[in-house]
Amino acid sequence: MDTRIELPLENTGDGGTGAGPQDRGTGPPVVVGLSGPLSETTAHPLVDRLGALLHRYGAVVADVSRIELTHSGAVHAFTEAAARAGEWPDVRLAVAAPDMTTAALLVSSRVAERVPVHPDVATALAHLDDRPDLVRGWWHFGVDPRAPGDARQHVRRVCHSWAVDEDAREAAEIVVTELVTNAVEHAASASVVEVERTAHALRLTVRDFDSAPLPEVRLPEPTSPRGRGLAMVAAVATTWGVEAHRDGKTVWAEMATV
Repeated sequence: MDTRIELPLENTGDGGTGAGPQDRGTGPPVVVGLSGPLSETTAHPLVDRLGALLHRYGAVVADVSRIELTHSGAVHAFTEAAARAGEWPDVRLAVAAPDMTTAALLVSSRVAERVPVHPDVATALAHLDDRPDLVRGWWHFGVDPRAPGDARQHVRRVCHSWAVDEDAREAAEIVVTELVTNAVEHAASASVVEVERTAHALRLTVRDFDSAPLPEVRLPEPTSPRGRGLAMVAAVATTWGVEAHRDGKTVWAEMATV
């Protein structure tokens, strides 16, 4: 019999589930019966509680058949909880939404891309191991010479879990190594790496916090041991670009997958 936890949304801040990051396990999935108003006020503690349950159980079905949706944006609590808890398949969250209006909102708001939506609990449990349309992971690295290697290992690990083909995986490893190396050696900056997989693409971004002018791609001198980072990214990515921020930049690259 599946474990079921009742979670009134008015009480999501009281810590009553007893779940925490230190309790992570790999047991059977848990069904969380939500009830009450899902609003801007209750969405934030719901993120924390679902995240804690995902840490503890690994797999959760949120039964929303008894919620009252009072703010459409509150449905993003489900994607935020999944993103905070970790990467698929270590973290698996699905929503059982018998109400067609709620289900349609979850689809139109693109929540269903990251957190699959099903018409009932039984169907959600049966498909809990199916990979969502979009899977994502992110990591923070300091100004550390080990950061490029650590980032490459993370990318390799999730690409294996997400069944990314070898060509796209190798390209992603090159991209993340070059970009995190640039953040450490040239920008002397911490970095945030994010990678996501859709049906036909792998997108990788590296955010740094260096306010220097945006870089340009240029071919270095043949004898130069440095300056090849963005040229390598341009060579292996299907498409790429740079976005400026007031406190740094994000370099992104996409690789086609099969």
